[in-house]
Amino acid sequence: MSQSTLDLAKLFGVALNTVNSNRENLNSMDEINHPNHGDNVTHNLGIIKDAFESKQGQSPSDAMRYAAQRLTEQGLGSTAPQYSQGLQQAATHFEGQQSLSNNDMGLLLHILLGSSPSQAASQPNATQGILNMISGQPQQATAGGNDLVSKLAPAAMEFMRAKQSGTSTQSAAMQAAMRAMMGGNPLQASSPGGASGGLIAQSIMKSLMGQ
Repeated sequence: MSQSTLDLAKLFGVALNTVNSNRENLNSMDEINHPNHGDNVTHNLGIIKDAFESKQGQSPSDAMRYAAQRLTEQGLGSTAPQYSQGLQQAATHFEGQQSLSNNDMGLLLHILLGSSPSQAASQPNATQGILNMISGQPQQATAGGNDLVSKLAPAAMEFMRAKQSGTSTQSAAMQAAMRAMMGGNPLQASSPGGASGGLIAQSIMKSLMGQ
């Protein structure tokens, strides 16, 4: 991946369009609550996109805090506080940076999506699995273990390629994590939160890769 500066408004605009296109599918997965998960996530992504657009030229941390505030005030459904919390955490992590590169996107998405209960879904699990693998932590067997291994294998290859090109271990791990997020069909996730999170991650990753 290149090191070009990220346009967060554009990337979350891509995610917004993808989730909006799958809005009815996400709504139909929301059996526990009112069938409006897709509507709520679409609304919340619109808030994030608009917030980033209005703060262009300011630091990523300032833009993230503003987006988190807007979500707290205007967001809908359970993802609003979850995304708000994730953006606040990301703002703290990226404090002092005047821009973000492609290699920062993996961590941003991991913080944003991992702050919600959907971290039990396949995409965030695969991401955490890669980060554990890189840091030497043992992998825990799960019911979906074979699926996790299938996601980790190509991601591990991506990590090795990045390392061979001279990329730092952390950046290579983030690239590998993003590769894991690309695997599978997010709409096959076991929860609407997992499905929407997967759609967000995949659409942003594909945009970064120029697909």
